[in-house]
Amino acid sequence: MIIVSNLGSDVNEYRTLVDRCRSGDPEARRLLPRSCPNPECGRRLHGHGWSTKRKGHLRLHRVLCRRCKKTHVVLPWFLAPHRPHEMDPVDQAFRLRVQGHSWYQIADAITSFSLTTIRRWMRRLHKLADKVVALLSRDARRFDPELDVDARLRPFTADKLKLLDAAIAAFWCACRRIDPHLDFPASRPLAWCNVYLSTAAPATGTEQDEAPIWL
Repeated sequence: MIIVSNLGSDVNEYRTLVDRCRSGDPEARRLLPRSCPNPECGRRLHGHGWSTKRKGHLRLHRVLCRRCKKTHVVLPWFLAPHRPHEMDPVDQAFRLRVQGHSWYQIADAITSFSLTTIRRWMRRLHKLADKVVALLSRDARRFDPELDVDARLRPFTADKLKLLDAAIAAFWCACRRIDPHLDFPASRPLAWCNVYLSTAAPATGTEQDEAPIWL
């Protein structure tokens, strides 16, 4: 299983953190996930070596739950789960598409990936949008009961990408009710979502055994 975690804002910060962890720096090690992601377990995780990311040769930390007997890979939030690239181009494509840019305009802006790949990212977002919106809406209502989430989402129900964008904005509005100093991740909403969704409880009881939602 993958555990997405905030381990630096980019590759350079992450590599510095890895070097500190491998040298035994206790402050750096405390930033690594410490509890089993299985909601029925929650036991302390133990270091279980390092693996290598296919692109960029980044070392990814592996952790072991001795109770569940399962090994997990700790993925920095700016990398795309199950993909050999960072989340930044996915976030950029999402933002451009929400703003109404055509496929060819997006392809001109994101030259490192083919139009076929970019379309595949958006198809996946369409497929997962309902589940993500349900989770974010649920937690937005929980964090700020006075926030009218339905009114914020209703104008966008016909467009799943805009609906997802509105749900992220509503969630952050609710979060600011708890902490007014939070900074909205305007350029990386999907990368942030992957961190949150990897730890958020499923929206319904029937989904308890499903794998985390990766955008």
